[in-house]
Amino acid sequence: MGEIRREVWEKHLSSFPKEESLLKPFLSGFYVTSGYRRKAYNSELSVYILNPEEFMKEAFGFNHEVLLVYTEYESMEPRTLQAAEQFLTDSPAKGRVETLNYFLISEDDSVHNWLQTYISENEETRIIIAFNANELRKSRGDSFFIRNQLSKQFFTRDLFDYKLPLAKDTYFFGRSNILAEYIDSIKRGENRGLFGLRKTGKTSILYKLERMGNQEQLGLFIYFDCKDPSVRKLRWHQLLENIILKVCERYDFDKSVLKFDEVNISSTFQKVLSELSSGQRIVLIFDEIEYISFNAKLDNHWGEDFIDFWQTMWTTQSRNRKIVSIIAGVNPIVVEQDTINGVQNPLFGIITHRYLTGFNIDEMKEMVRKLGRKMGMSFSLEAMNYIFNRYGGHPLLTRIACSLINNSLNEQAVSRPFDCTENYLIRDEDKRDSDLTFYCRHVVSELKQFYANEYEMLELLAGGHTRDFVELSLHSEFIKHLQSYGLLAYDQHGIPYIPIPVIGRYIALELAIQEGRRTILKVIPKPQREEWLRRRVSTVIKDFRFLEKLIKLNKMVLLFGPNSFPEADQFVNIKICSDERDFIQFINICNRCFVDSIEIYGESLGNKKFFWNEFQQNYSGLFYALRRIKIYRHDHMHIQLNTNVSSLLLEYLNKDLERQKPSDVQDLYFVLQQCVLDGLLTALQIEINKIEINKISKI
Repeated sequence: MGEIRREVWEKHLSSFPKEESLLKPFLSGFYVTSGYRRKAYNSELSVYILNPEEFMKEAFGFNHEVLLVYTEYESMEPRTLQAAEQFLTDSPAKGRVETLNYFLISEDDSVHNWLQTYISENEETRIIIAFNANELRKSRGDSFFIRNQLSKQFFTRDLFDYKLPLAKDTYFFGRSNILAEYIDSIKRGENRGLFGLRKTGKTSILYKLERMGNQEQLGLFIYFDCKDPSVRKLRWHQLLENIILKVCERYDFDKSVLKFDEVNISSTFQKVLSELSSGQRIVLIFDEIEYISFNAKLDNHWGEDFIDFWQTMWTTQSRNRKIVSIIAGVNPIVVEQDTINGVQNPLFGIITHRYLTGFNIDEMKEMVRKLGRKMGMSFSLEAMNYIFNRYGGHPLLTRIACSLINNSLNEQAVSRPFDCTENYLIRDEDKRDSDLTFYCRHVVSELKQFYANEYEMLELLAGGHTRDFVELSLHSEFIKHLQSYGLLAYDQHGIPYIPIPVIGRYIALELAIQEGRRTILKVIPKPQREEWLRRRVSTVIKDFRFLEKLIKLNKMVLLFGPNSFPEADQFVNIKICSDERDFIQFINICNRCFVDSIEIYGESLGNKKFFWNEFQQNYSGLFYALRRIKIYRHDHMHIQLNTNVSSLLLEYLNKDLERQKPSDVQDLYFVLQQCVLDGLLTALQIEINKIEINKISKI
């Protein structure tokens, strides 16, 4: 049971004794540790700080004390909330109370309806738990009144379901390193660019930069949303005029003598900037830069105007370091292309740019944990790792996925707080990912438009054609932007994968639909299987022979010893797998040819762990493919498998069968055979590439 601290009585309640009846219901879960009177936005309010008891912290995710504001006015007005916002950032509350939520007591009987309307119009509003003063007075003796109100109001608002750029700090998470880097660049007068896939948070970062810059008084920040017709419809000299007028207005410069025609605008721009004092700086932010670039699709005049505009910027900045430009968009071609129709691109070489990918795992965990706890959703460590691995830290996809989890809990009428485990999330994975289809399409749509060849590479990888991807990826121009956008990574075995699986699934399913398939993997049609098998076998043998030659030439750890793999004639004559018997014969031959022979060579060196140690360390990609063969053989040749082998078997089957039950897969044993041979070919290509790349790097 909580209490009202003596100093609250002495310093505040002694002057406002009627407020005691409003505080008493909170003592069933809080200590009242501070009380004072404040005035802001023409409103005088009583402010209290409540310290929650442990059971309240656990139930509602409180990590700090909670601000409580009482307004004695009989009707609610926005200025009351404006005042409360200020109190949160003032002493003694600043750094002491919860920042995502506060309590509000109002004499207005319709406070809940008023607040609901206000929040619907201002979605970034903090969580405001409202209490009607008369209801509080009547609740005396009901120890569950406060808890019931908190449950009702905390757990009904979906904090994850927010899709617009964040204009306030309330729900902004992470990105501290990027922000510090760009603030530092502004201070040094350096131009910067920020590019990334749709909905990675670029605009939210730009808004945050502007807020930080204004707080630190770094200069005049002028933000342009270049897709806005009021911006993109302007000619280059009209956009410069817009900037000049904003500068004149801010610093009270006389604009009556300025000339804004196309011929004189550049000199006017330079003249205005030259009048800035040493402590004054202009920071221009151009969001969605594609819309006013030579690549613009809607307004053709920017094909030429882009040159004039940025030549003026370039010339001005070379003489005056008081202006900084920050540009952002999806397509970095505006800074990567050196010439435009034979003319030097004025942005080439003067803008340092970086790509924005998803949150790192710590940033994502902070967002999911903080917002989830306020909604009565507690995510285990394994569950948060699952969310990160499934959605790659992409801000929008992660938020919407968590919103869908919340909707599922509501549909099931689950009592909260609820422990969201990894198994619970996996259970609804397919339905949740299907609901994310629209957002996945939006995220990658412009990648397909801007970089068609790279998108086709992504389709190869998503569709399971890893070997073809590896072969083509030797040409770096085919994967350059995939890596930068965070859509391509390599695992510990050197095998490429899409680090946002839900996007990989979307791309693969879209391709499957286009090609009339029901599966992500393009299973070889029956009439073509014999020819396919002969080609695969021939290529595997050739690649193995070539890899062995490279290993010997580079004096690396041998695979099979002085001789090549045995029983090549058996491997040449393998058959199409139509049933389990065929597959057992096939996997046994593969095991004897490639796995047993490596282990026998290791034993000849007196090293029984050669396959698991030296071989794995030196040829991790090939090890992964051969371990698949070893595990599949164990599954069919042993009655019982130990825990480790069973776990590895499940990992390979989930990958090869797209998480389907074996009994649900048509032509199961051919599908497994195809995956084994394709995996082997991919691994050989990876190992060959690694040796050749290392050789080139040493030259």
